[in-house]
Amino acid sequence: MIPLRIRLAGFLAYREPQELRFDDGGVWLLSGANGSGKSAIFDALTFALFNSHRGGAATTAELINSECQSAQIELDFAIGAEEYRANKTIKRAR
Repeated sequence: MIPLRIRLAGFLAYREPQELRFDDGGVWLLSGANGSGKSAIFDALTFALFNSHRGGAATTAELINSECQSAQIELDFAIGAEEYRANKTIKRAR
């Protein structure tokens, strides 16, 4: 599986929509200060693909940014010559 693009909104540190593209290179490095959202990208990839994250599948509401009512993840990836898109939305319980 090769990630091509991920778009996050309301997900952990990513309150506003953000998009990362992985289509212009073979090696990627994520760097930044503590709390800047590096691990959130990996949590989003895992959640989009497996509906779970490092905290487990039962605690998905904690993935929603504290200032948001929902979180969205859109992941484009390739397996061989085929491209796929995974969409996930998490809504806060009322």
